[in-house]
Amino acid sequence: MPYDSDVIVIGCGNVLFKDDGYGPIVINLLQKLFNDKNDYYDPAVTDFVENEFDKDILKEIEEKVANKTLPDGVQFVDGGTAAPTNFFPLYSEYDWKKLIVIDVVEFNAEPGTVDVFDPSVMQQGKYDNPHGMTVEDPLREISQNKCEVVIVGCKPAEVPTPDVDMGLTEPVEKAIPKTIDIILNEIGVK
Repeated sequence: MPYDSDVIVIGCGNVLFKDDGYGPIVINLLQKLFNDKNDYYDPAVTDFVENEFDKDILKEIEEKVANKTLPDGVQFVDGGTAAPTNFFPLYSEYDWKKLIVIDVVEFNAEPGTVDVFDPSVMQQGKYDNPHGMTVEDPLREISQNKCEVVIVGCKPAEVPTPDVDMGLTEPVEKAIPKTIDIILNEIGVK
């Protein structure tokens, strides 16, 4: 699948490990709400959103995007856990203007706190993938090659690897509306 859009919004993480599924769940919500057909919907995420996601939060999110139009040149991608090794290196093949990464980030805050991070100033190890891959280095490299990189990170409450536990904790689920506000602002949706 080509990723030749100007703006890539990629959700990173693993839906099998509680809050680590934050990025893919946000992306799947946006794909569904904007009727984006550029990537496939993860059936596990779709099932979670339709059957277990807080209905009041889902309604709030739906209201945020109601009557909004996705700008041309924006693509939502569920990067799963392979983004650092399989997706981020693709930047050299495309002319991305902006890469927005949605993921859990360990930082000094309460679980469910959402913030925006610049990879060029992130402390090494602050944004290590729960599977042991360093994420800052490829994102710094991308940001040094004429592509703005924005990390929208949420402090997780629970990432129970290696134990499988799907779904999001309450504070992370409640953080999704703010996350979507940040993404909409970053992609220029008014």
